[in-house]
Amino acid sequence: NCLRMVATQPIPEGHEIFNTYGQMANWQLIHMYGFVEPYPDNTDDTADIQMVTVREAALQGTKAEAERLLLYERWDFLCKLEMVGEEGAFVIGREEILTEEELTTTLKVLCMSPEEFREFKDQDGWEDNKREEDSLTITNIPKLRASWRQLLRDSVLLTLQNYATDLKSEQDLLGNKEVYTKLSWREQQALQVRYGQKMILHQLLELTS
Repeated sequence: NCLRMVATQPIPEGHEIFNTYGQMANWQLIHMYGFVEPYPDNTDDTADIQMVTVREAALQGTKAEAERLLLYERWDFLCKLEMVGEEGAFVIGREEILTEEELTTTLKVLCMSPEEFREFKDQDGWEDNKREEDSLTITNIPKLRASWRQLLRDSVLLTLQNYATDLKSEQDLLGNKEVYTKLSWREQQALQVRYGQKMILHQLLELTS
């Protein structure tokens, strides 16, 4: 029947007290508390790439029916490993990939040769040697195998198609104070959420180019 606030340090009389909402992306802040932090203040902001979007991007690279069937077989195996799901998303932060293991495994499996996949499947997804250059950190993305980078890039491009506006138009809107102030509170907050997400996705485009 009460809410207890505990200070993390002594508070002198008259000093301002700050409450933390935790490490949350802007979409979480708007959903739970009704506000966002304007870009680039929220260092915990994230963008999602739907897992099925990566599958769709991989399907774009298939030509024959046999290739498509093999890709679905790989996807089913990733589901068995609990790396992907029809409703899941890969979460990309501004400085790290929060679902690094899941995205690394997905890119690896979907880009394997048929022989590599058969061997990987026979081992139930276990590998004895993990290449350092396959580590999926933000700084290491430019060093990834070309096939991985291309699949990740295609997935980002498909994700950006889901937005009704492009990054340039929103940059112009944010830069025009007269127009921005005429937006409603909801419109301003939604714009900040979208813009932060698009900036992360465009960073991935640059890293995978």
